[in-house]
Amino acid sequence: MAKPKVGIVVRESLRKRILSETDLEKLKSFAEVEINPTDEDLTGDEAAAFLADKDGVFSSWNSGDLTPGILEKASNLKIWAYGAGSIQGKICDEAWEKGVIVTSGAPVIADDVAELAMGFITIGLRKVIPFSRAMRGGERRPDKTQVKSLFRRTVGVVSASQVGQRVMRLLRPYELRLLLYDPYVSEERAREEFGAELVDLETMARESEVVTIHAPKMDATYHMWNETHFKLMQDDAVFVNTSRGANIDEAALIAELEKGRFFAFLDVTDPEPAAMDSPLRKLDNVILTPHMAGMQSYRLGARKVEELRRCFAGEEQLFQVTRDMLDRLA
Repeated sequence: MAKPKVGIVVRESLRKRILSETDLEKLKSFAEVEINPTDEDLTGDEAAAFLADKDGVFSSWNSGDLTPGILEKASNLKIWAYGAGSIQGKICDEAWEKGVIVTSGAPVIADDVAELAMGFITIGLRKVIPFSRAMRGGERRPDKTQVKSLFRRTVGVVSASQVGQRVMRLLRPYELRLLLYDPYVSEERAREEFGAELVDLETMARESEVVTIHAPKMDATYHMWNETHFKLMQDDAVFVNTSRGANIDEAALIAELEKGRFFAFLDVTDPEPAAMDSPLRKLDNVILTPHMAGMQSYRLGARKVEELRRCFAGEEQLFQVTRDMLDRLA
């Protein structure tokens, strides 16, 4: 039986960051593989020509659009394996109607984002940043009485997204009080699956010692954490946003940070990057990182190769995206 044909449309430099030679050889073991030989992102017409006879596609950032033109040429296309996160606006209606399998790398990226969020939470509670600055500034023995561990604290998680779910699982061993806001999750699921109390945002803001934002970027989440919530937050709280900058009201955050009330860790801003004169680049109680939580790693390639293998073996996908999921995905 002839092997299925798979086209890797990803530019060379990105492909080498997300697809190891080991996983490329695994892909070649069950498929006939053609690779974009250039370090350029293919245009729509170039991609359509390249994929004309393909049964499966490995795509990623800047090469992730499944267009009517591609679908017209790739009449045998069965699976579009997207080795990146959001597929919003990247899949044409004709592909959904034809039943092309679409998979996303969002769960893989979510592992990396959750890892950084946990690091921020721990560093924030332990006051690693201010203590480091104090030691560097010549303080012999800074006051350590306000240092906290995660054990039996109260942590608020906004959204049981792919990242939010992983963060909640990582938090469970600390026997803490876990508060969750997510309008798509029932109280029963919050309690039984995540060990969390379902609360509104005002309750979360008022009662949490840590708040971490993991909501997708949608119209409904624009500035969902705003002036009301920032003003309700406890003094000395830790605030983390690794989702999207537009999910919070930055002006309201800055207003509270300028009072020195709590510490924020921001991997995202709105706009992005933050303006060079933004207070977020200057305030002592902010750590600003350059949207690095989600990584380009070999885990993405390994997952996409496995998705392709499963498709051609007639097995269930690890993370298939369907059209009815789009209204609640990032």
